[in-house]
Amino acid sequence: MNKETLQKKIETVEGYKKKLAKSNFVLFFNFNGLPADVATSLRRELKSADSEMLVGRTTLFFRAFENTIMHDHREVFVGPTAVVFSYKDPAKTAKIVFDTCKSIDKDDPLRFIKAGMLGNKYLTPKDVEALANLPSMEVLVSKLMGVLQAPMVGFIMALKAVPQKLVLTLKAIETKNS
Repeated sequence: MNKETLQKKIETVEGYKKKLAKSNFVLFFNFNGLPADVATSLRRELKSADSEMLVGRTTLFFRAFENTIMHDHREVFVGPTAVVFSYKDPAKTAKIVFDTCKSIDKDDPLRFIKAGMLGNKYLTPKDVEALANLPSMEVLVSKLMGVLQAPMVGFIMALKAVPQKLVLTLKAIETKNS
């Protein structure tokens, strides 16, 4: 192997490592059998969700992930493998990929998903499916806000009810006396 080729491979691995450091979730899936138009729309959807899909040499991916939990799972890096890096919402990214896999094979969409990595935790295809079925970050935040607001709203309504009852009682007495 000449020095120029070796240098390009080193730069590619370093690029993967930078993407890995920047991401909070990584998904590995088998892109074999993925039609070109579906792959293009998947890339577009992932880009809108602050994620990106890369297809490359599995040996280079393996080298980039050598200091992670994925290094213990060599089987993930065998065969045609696409790597999806998520930089924002892991659940949304997992859902996009899982829905795409489901559109190709409704009976067994998990056959495309090899594994995932959330932080430094290894995820099986079933774990990735569970992550894909979680609500998005926006939905979870809005539910949390609703839960946090409920006691305050109840307290305000209780404070509002006391003077309101007094006014209604005085109004009833006025109506009775007139």
